[in-house]
Amino acid sequence: MEAGKSFNVKEFILGTAITSSLFLIVILSPVVGFVFSLLAPLPIAFFHWRMGRVPGIAMFLLSIGLLAAVFRIGGLVESVPFFLVLGSAGILIPEVLKRRYGIEMTVGLSVAVFIALIAAILLGYSQALDRSVPDIVRGYVGESIKYSLALYEEIGLPQEQIDQLRESAPDVTAWIVHHGIALLVTGVTFFIWLNVLGMRLLCQGRDPSFPDFGDLACWKMPDWVVWFVIASGVSMIVPEEAVQIAGLNVLIVVLFLYLLQGLSIVQFFFRQKNIPRYLRALFYALIVLYQYLLVFVSALGLFDIWVDFRKMNRPASDTTA
Repeated sequence: MEAGKSFNVKEFILGTAITSSLFLIVILSPVVGFVFSLLAPLPIAFFHWRMGRVPGIAMFLLSIGLLAAVFRIGGLVESVPFFLVLGSAGILIPEVLKRRYGIEMTVGLSVAVFIALIAAILLGYSQALDRSVPDIVRGYVGESIKYSLALYEEIGLPQEQIDQLRESAPDVTAWIVHHGIALLVTGVTFFIWLNVLGMRLLCQGRDPSFPDFGDLACWKMPDWVVWFVIASGVSMIVPEEAVQIAGLNVLIVVLFLYLLQGLSIVQFFFRQKNIPRYLRALFYALIVLYQYLLVFVSALGLFDIWVDFRKMNRPASDTTA
């Protein structure tokens, strides 16, 4: 048993029950399940942190075993590998947290390891099927679009809109394949970031061994990152498709990072103005629903380099005036 950690049978059973329930919700409710899938590693990570590595891994594997038994009965056993990968983040995150890095290193290292795991699985799958990774991704996206169209038909979406979506499916598939690296990096970063923040909410202030990430409402990226935005913009005018695709991949990732900085700015002013929590939650929900708000918050993060919305770079003489 790790130093400072203790095994608790009740917590072990509770953690297994919560994890198994979350996994079931993910597979049985596609719409709500997507939201729950983003937080599926959190109970694994939390109980791993509280009880230690061995009980945490045992709890995760027991949850997967129970899930496999249920899926075998329901004919969904092929979904088990997905949950093995999803839940492995719950083992990875506390292992990185133990090293007490800053928020950037904690998230960055976790993202790098998780992406390496996904890449290894994709390459192994590619060799086993004798198909290229882009071909596998193309097939997966195509099946996902077919599933979405069938779901839209079930919920009564107008046939005209469904036909338009079906016609645009090849273009959507091609775009996702070309920009799959950026989508993977941003998706995994958001996934890891969300679960690290969840761990911070559950543990910081209650467990003195949890790393202190400081005031995240004041978090910002180094100013030199803006050069990636500039370089990506220049690549858009290069008359070479491969360069343009690479540039857009970089731009998507960097703008996502500025989105995170923009969210820190929003949180800073929410706190400063004592905005009620329900209004904060509403705003965050609107960001997810409306793309123009997403662009606006990303722009906040980007222009913070020059505007300094939070006045963090104000000279000492100004702050004491």
